[in-house]
Amino acid sequence: MNIVRAAAVAVLIDLIAACASPMQSGDKPAAPGSSPSTEMNLSNDLTHRYGENQIAVNPKSSSNLVYASLTTGYTYACQAAKSPDCEMVQAKIGSFSVPQSRGNFTGHGFNAVSVFVSFDRGRTWQRATVPVHPPEHPDMNDWGDPSVTAGPDGTFYLSWDDLNWGSPENALPNAGVAVSKSTDGGRTWSVPVLTGTPVDGPKLAADLNTGTIYEASSSNLGPHATGDAHSPQGKLWDRWLVSSKDGVHWTTPQPMGGFGSMMSAAHGMLATTFKTSGQQSMFNAPNNELCDGAPSPCTVFETTKDGGATWSRHVMSVPSAYSGQPMVAADPSKPGHFAVALAANSGKEFDVYQTSDSGNAWTGPAIVSDDSTKSHYHAWLAYSPNGVLGIMWRTRLPGPGQSAGPVTEGFGGGPIWPYSVWAAISRDSGTTFGEPLRVSGSDSPAPQSGAFGNAADDYSSITLDREYAYVGWADWRPGDRSAFFRAIKFDAFKQGH
Repeated sequence: MNIVRAAAVAVLIDLIAACASPMQSGDKPAAPGSSPSTEMNLSNDLTHRYGENQIAVNPKSSSNLVYASLTTGYTYACQAAKSPDCEMVQAKIGSFSVPQSRGNFTGHGFNAVSVFVSFDRGRTWQRATVPVHPPEHPDMNDWGDPSVTAGPDGTFYLSWDDLNWGSPENALPNAGVAVSKSTDGGRTWSVPVLTGTPVDGPKLAADLNTGTIYEASSSNLGPHATGDAHSPQGKLWDRWLVSSKDGVHWTTPQPMGGFGSMMSAAHGMLATTFKTSGQQSMFNAPNNELCDGAPSPCTVFETTKDGGATWSRHVMSVPSAYSGQPMVAADPSKPGHFAVALAANSGKEFDVYQTSDSGNAWTGPAIVSDDSTKSHYHAWLAYSPNGVLGIMWRTRLPGPGQSAGPVTEGFGGGPIWPYSVWAAISRDSGTTFGEPLRVSGSDSPAPQSGAFGNAADDYSSITLDREYAYVGWADWRPGDRSAFFRAIKFDAFKQGH
């Protein structure tokens, strides 16, 4: 969730243990030891709005899952009641002035990061309690932008933007990216530590071959990285990378060179990919020079073996006209094997490329789409431990007379019309994909008027073990935006023709 365009970045002091149940009363529960064959609404909570969901699976026990979701009190009910928390105010963040919910500044607990834990492959869930802030930063008790991953020993790691919202006149005077870990499957979590990277869009990645944990986030170093409002303000806008072996001690932040919103690691090598830009943004400095003589903007695939101290960069021969940023996945089963996916043709299809030599040469694309007349967004790409490649996405569903292409979205991101959720897998590591499978049981309606443009829901996710794909997304069907989940056995995906 981008600080400048997000509606709420969250706070929570205590999360109360609770169980989640299937969304529809007619759904049949899965047999013990199996996974649900239908979607589930994990949150079952209309007093909060959920989004930006990510799932991790325990490599030591595939029955053990952790699902993280950003949660906000900015709901339909809050707006209808004309609560002061849901009044929009102008917040001054450095040189920016942006609308935010007053609840960010007045009500700790107005927003949250919710963590759900399952020990039966997603059949049942309970909430977990996670400490909000490092002890040395008690004023940083608002949090959002969750990311979760699991190391090869079964330790789960959770990261988030840890924030002191301050006041509308001096919003976010200090902040940082925090990480907590769980060694008991997600039941309990350690005291968080700051990684040293600046807030906005933190993401985690684990190398299942080496055990190294990576974290990256965007903006500039200084008070928003150290948690100290008096830290010198950094001048370089970039995405910054750190790594750790224990989730407690982190390396010095290294600039990544571009806004790679997704990264992935395997066999001692981390990769990210991004489209260059000729303009300064809050996420990176102009970086068209990385095109190395190729037409700009270009798509750069880069890898590092030393935590970002040095990078090996390759300009990919792909069309420049695609939506959003590219996705990347590292294959734990084959050293040097990576996949990159682009939302090509105005977002109407995903073009998936492969490299077997760490980016020197590429094959593809394999083309994936449930409907090439509609645009797709909020996609995620991931490999299973045995090299099955999975991709999930949302499909915009325009009404009569509406354009099928990209649309102008409300402040805060997300669509302003209905959508469905889809996934596909490749059993040959990305060379060919089977038929897309519809994940959501029915369409999610669009946000209603006054929903702040669907803020606090910038991504969905997929993760895979050796038998199942697990998909997490936000859905409006229950009456407000809720956290949804589905586990899908590979056998449910039909082979392509």
